[in-house]
This record gives sequence, C-alpha cells and structure tokens, in this order.
Amino acid sequence: MNLEEKIGYTFQNKNFLEIALTHTSYANEIKGKQNNERSEFLGDAVLELISSEYIFKTYPNLSEGEMTKTRAYCVCEDSLAEFANKYGFSDFLHVGKSEEKINGVYRNSIIADSVEAVIGAIFLDSGMEAAKNFILPHVIKKAEEFFKSGGKDYKTQLQEKLQIHGDVKIEYKIVREEGPEHNKTFVSEVYCNGKLLGQGKGKSKKEAEMEAAKKAL
Repeated sequence: MNLEEKIGYTFQNKNFLEIALTHTSYANEIKGKQNNERSEFLGDAVLELISSEYIFKTYPNLSEGEMTKTRAYCVCEDSLAEFANKYGFSDFLHVGKSEEKINGVYRNSIIADSVEAVIGAIFLDSGMEAAKNFILPHVIKKAEEFFKSGGKDYKTQLQEKLQIHGDVKIEYKIVREEGPEHNKTFVSEVYCNGKLLGQGKGKSKKEAEMEAAKKAL
C-alpha cells in the first residue's frame, strides 16, 4: 500500500507528493533535486489557518491566549509525529545517507515536517478543502484530547495530583527498548517515592513517558 492509499488522497500531480517526501539531506546528494522545505513552509501556514479557524468557530468562549495554547497543542511536533506514525510516513520519506546512518527517517522533527509538506502539497494539488479533509480530523481529535485533560498534558496532570499534599519524588525511567534499531519502541515506568505507578510504550522516550503518566492517572 502506498502513501496515497493510506491517507486516502490521490494526487493529480504526483510531483507535488514526491517533493513533499524529499528531505534536504537527500536532495543535497542529487543535483537539481527539490527538497520539501518550501512545501513545508506552505503547509505550516495552511495548517495554522485550518486549526485556527476550527478552534475559533468551535470554542467561542476561549480568549486569544487560550486559542493559541490549544492550537499549539494540536499542531506541535509531537502531535504531527503521532499523525505521521499512524500512516507510516517513515516508509515513504527520502533521506540522505547521513540521516540513514542515524535513522533520521524516524526522528520526530523530520516526520513532523513531512506532514506539513504533504499538507502544502495537497493544497497545491487541490486547494484548501482537500487539505482540510486531510488534516482536520487529527486537529479535532487533539483539541478534544487537550480539553479533556484540562489543557494540561498527562505528566503535568500526574504531577499536580501527586503533589497536592506536598512535595514527592516523581521519577521516569526508560526500562526497555523493543524492536529493530530503525524502528524502536521505548518502554517507560513512572515512580512516586520509589513506588511504581504506571508503564507506557511509545515511539519516542517522551511519548513513552506520557503514556506511563496516562496509565498512572
């Protein structure tokens, strides 16, 4: 299954997608090859407008600062990396030899940027409505998640709950790494004053810690 089939969008101009999936490190190795930085720039702006419009219309009682905070949660690097992992973007990205050596194709920063580049590519190919259909469901999901958590991530929520009666020692430990080197899953445990409260898995150490905090809550 190719990426178009996975994301449910077929490009009229396949070159837009090819460019969106080409990291700078790969383009630098091939003379005349375009990288995805310009597509990413455009996609970032399109994503900001889509998410801003949704938050503005859906949550009329939020202040400007609250809307900004909500949008930041929805479109941050970790959020976009989560979206990229859902559709296996790493399997389709072109990176250079230097990035291949350090498994850069799985780095949150690279796959998150590629999501923005694909948003830009879809916008160029079919316009705003198609771009909105692609990414808005994820924005809606993350916004709901944000407000369900009281506008705080799981680690913050856990810290506040545990420290309500005074200071305690909260510690996160990466206890295991699973899978091949190029596609690892991390396992984290969270402890309070030495007592195990929860365990979580994730594609990054941060994601694993968040999941451990969620389980503890």
